[in-house]
Amino acid sequence: MTKRFPKGWLLIKSIYLVTEKAVIGNMLLHTENTYEQAKIRLIFDYAFFYIVLLLSFLFVNMLSRNTVNMIIIPMIILDLAVCLLLLRKGVNARTVGLFGSFSTLVLPMLSSFLNNQDLGPKYTLIWVMSILICYITVNLFTALIWSLILCAYLIAVAWIKINNVMIFVTPGYSSASQYLANPFTVGMYLWFFIRALGQYYRNLISMEQMRTAEKQKQHLSLINQHLTKQFLLVKGFSASGKTAIIKGETELLDSCFSEIEKHCGSAIDYLNDSQGK
Repeated sequence: MTKRFPKGWLLIKSIYLVTEKAVIGNMLLHTENTYEQAKIRLIFDYAFFYIVLLLSFLFVNMLSRNTVNMIIIPMIILDLAVCLLLLRKGVNARTVGLFGSFSTLVLPMLSSFLNNQDLGPKYTLIWVMSILICYITVNLFTALIWSLILCAYLIAVAWIKINNVMIFVTPGYSSASQYLANPFTVGMYLWFFIRALGQYYRNLISMEQMRTAEKQKQHLSLINQHLTKQFLLVKGFSASGKTAIIKGETELLDSCFSEIEKHCGSAIDYLNDSQGK
């Protein structure tokens, strides 16, 4: 049984790489801004791995016969698939992030509400994740609006619980099954967080290192071109100086030495300025 987990992970990884190339490969090629590239990758990772996660949760809810989640989970999967489709069509990360974060905030709220207003970890974690995705890919103002929506829902749940208002509860829901499922769901969500957000910051660091290396390469190329030009001039004046010595033309010789000194000084100054920068 344990041997199947590495094989399963390799299968998911191969599907991930093929899907990534098909969905955002072309978009990344036409996006020069490294921060924008990182946001595109983040949204893709968020949608892809959340779909994988939800498929496993859908299987669990089918076993527990949770009717509400059997309807809502496919709706979330569909919204995430739309996010991937929008990325493939070249829609900017801000728009896709706005749609994806809102969908994964509101639909889990609906699931929570119809599951006896459950505020357990499996809902709390994804609400936090959706707000973080909104903050990174859209802006702070929108993330604060999403936070207000979440707080409003929590206030509504508090009012329902305090006043003992009766709400429809799916037959597949029970406190015992909820407690038993929490370790599994929390562990899966934590893995999801680490993969999506961790990879986002790794992408930022990696792309920044690549950009820095490219700038250094261009800078060294400019230094090489400048010094080559100076040394060619020095070589030319040196040859002229030899000719002047042979012919006894002292004025030309002095002029050649002055030019050689001038260009050597220019090369040294350029190197010093480059080191200073």
